[in-house]
Amino acid sequence: MKKVLFSLIMALFAVPVFAVEFESGDFKANIYGEIYGDAFYTYSEGYGESSNSFGSQTFVGSSLLGIELSYGNVSGTFEAGLGDPVRRYFLTYRIGGSEDHYLVVGRDTTIAAYSFGMVSNDFQALNDLGTLADNRRLQIRYGLNGFELAVVIPSLGGAWNADNTDDTGYKLGDGVSNSVFNVLPRVELAYTYATDALEFKVFGAYGAYMYSDNSKIASDKVFHSYNVGFGGQANFGNSFLQFTGWYGANLDLMDALSNYQSRTVSIDPLNNKKISMFLENGTKAENIQSAGVAIGLGHTFNEKYTPQIGVGYTLNFGDGYEKMDDSLGAYLNCVIQINDWFAITPEIAYINKMQDSSGAKEGYDFIAGAMASVVF
Repeated sequence: MKKVLFSLIMALFAVPVFAVEFESGDFKANIYGEIYGDAFYTYSEGYGESSNSFGSQTFVGSSLLGIELSYGNVSGTFEAGLGDPVRRYFLTYRIGGSEDHYLVVGRDTTIAAYSFGMVSNDFQALNDLGTLADNRRLQIRYGLNGFELAVVIPSLGGAWNADNTDDTGYKLGDGVSNSVFNVLPRVELAYTYATDALEFKVFGAYGAYMYSDNSKIASDKVFHSYNVGFGGQANFGNSFLQFTGWYGANLDLMDALSNYQSRTVSIDPLNNKKISMFLENGTKAENIQSAGVAIGLGHTFNEKYTPQIGVGYTLNFGDGYEKMDDSLGAYLNCVIQINDWFAITPEIAYINKMQDSSGAKEGYDFIAGAMASVVF
């Protein structure tokens, strides 16, 4: 057993040997990778019950191997993973050879979000706890001097590219393939101002999602999903401040938010005749509005130790709900940079799910553990 462990450790430290860079004239090739391993203990309490668990998520969830090939102003990127076998694949054309003027076509990370900080739960980064999540989606994106405009295709067959296509009592579209696209493309915008002292990003997104009632007792309805927000990082010597704030509606449909479970509320149909989208059992569909804020602080000592602390808060609300469905999260960790490519990050985190939209207490999670990362 000791020999096996020793072999694994030596293999881990030998990983950078396999990083490949090749250049011949205008042609360049670069093979890169990120390998993660974590172990976290979670104590959960909710709805009068408690549980303990211990596990790992990031090795399967976030580890990747990628290759970037470029010739002149054109480059192609492909990334493979375990949980998501084809993570990213896109072509980039740098217009006039400029780094700040480009066109991207393929599956890449969406731009209408900003998150940071928390590494447990497979880099949760305070998502659902004050920050919005980005996703990997098929898109066409144009960039110029910090400004970006993306047309995002939420679903084009296969779960890897899909936004949320099922909600309580509804199916997106007809659930079959009368059309190539289950939903219309959505639009995302972002502008990033960056200097050595400050990175500041403003962003927004809009998409329309057609829902059909499975029971066929109601007419179809379009839900409008959108967000507007900002985020960034201010640097003060070796210290930094991270921040974000945003507002939006129906953000579960673009998978930017997921901490509420249902958009249906109980009603009396006879007294609410203007509502066209009814379900069975006296419920109706409802738009859900959301807002969130998060802030983080960190400081780097000797270019090796970076302790960080952060907190975030999200609330969700809509007509017909008894209470706001809100959640609070906080983390404390320290990035320990062993060398240029290997780091260990111990962390403790607290997630208070507070109350759901009916007013019931959802409980809390306490998380403690560490993550190791190899980046080459």
